[in-house]
Amino acid sequence: METVHCDNPLCDSQILRKFEHFVGKKAMDIEGLSLATLERFLELGYLNSFQDLYHLDQYREDILALDGFGEKSYERLWSAVTRSRETDFVHFLVAMDIPMVGRTKSRILNNVFSGNLHDFEVAAVGSYDFTALEDFGETLNHNIHTWFSNEENLCLWKELQKELTFKSKEEHIMREVKENPFMGCTVVATGKLTHFTRDGINTKILELGGKPGSSVTKKTDYLICGEKAGSKLKKAQELNIPVLTEEQFLEMIA
Repeated sequence: METVHCDNPLCDSQILRKFEHFVGKKAMDIEGLSLATLERFLELGYLNSFQDLYHLDQYREDILALDGFGEKSYERLWSAVTRSRETDFVHFLVAMDIPMVGRTKSRILNNVFSGNLHDFEVAAVGSYDFTALEDFGETLNHNIHTWFSNEENLCLWKELQKELTFKSKEEHIMREVKENPFMGCTVVATGKLTHFTRDGINTKILELGGKPGSSVTKKTDYLICGEKAGSKLKKAQELNIPVLTEEQFLEMIA
């Protein structure tokens, strides 16, 4: 077998990193595609675009002949690829790797656009002002619009959806959110928390069907207060907004 000369810029670390991000747990979640395997598939020309992942079966015989690949590991890999065809708004958006759009932001967008990728696309291609959303600043707004103004990105966004089926948001929410006091509430966290990172508490609030807020206003329903809480606590007291310790919050969702 002739050796593959990997001087094509294909195997540069940036492309490899993009694929690694795409198959990761928080994105398309394709198990069994280690960095080494991805690198090999790129070198051998099996992968040029993300869509190619969903057609690896055309290289089945070649893959089976590779060192370290047997029938079993191929089947495992292919069933992971097939499983990942069923996805949702959040995982798909994370997979796109738009700068600064990770899980927390994707979940907020999922709520705002009710899990509809087309509606989000129209907003992103158009002149929708994402800074209107909680914790979305100018840079993030710019990143989303810039990403979608790139022809190649837009093509990927549309073409890739043809390979996938999307779980509807209702089905997703009904299964995940059980009745709790924070459903539909705007909840702000402040100070140092012991059980959660800042991202972690926001994710938890979203999972409960609530909206994480960044500043205390009349519309805030609860303030979760950790150590060294400052101006937000003062503001909440002035506005008579219920203040919870982290323990109280955990008890209420137990």
